[in-house]
Amino acid sequence: MIVCSCNVLSCRQIRGTVGPDGSGPRTAGEAYDCLGCSPDCGRCAREVRAILAEARAACASQCDSCASRDIECAVHVSVGRILEGITISEDAAQAA
Repeated sequence: MIVCSCNVLSCRQIRGTVGPDGSGPRTAGEAYDCLGCSPDCGRCAREVRAILAEARAACASQCDSCASRDIECAVHVSVGRILEGITISEDAAQAA
């Protein structure tokens, strides 16, 4: 489901910023940074925070300690920046 229509971010993408050990962004702004974008209108910020909290709660039941958030976030930012420059042609999208 699309949570942020300004950046076309889905709840799956937002959950994906939280590592299996609960590491990752703690605020909506940090989640946007990890995904290589920035908030526009801000209407989705409350929902983004709720998704992050839910994902972190699921992780907390599986692990007692969390790894460094900064490393996880740096990976997401790098991947986001790489993907920004890639465009997929309609033919390639249909072939996939």
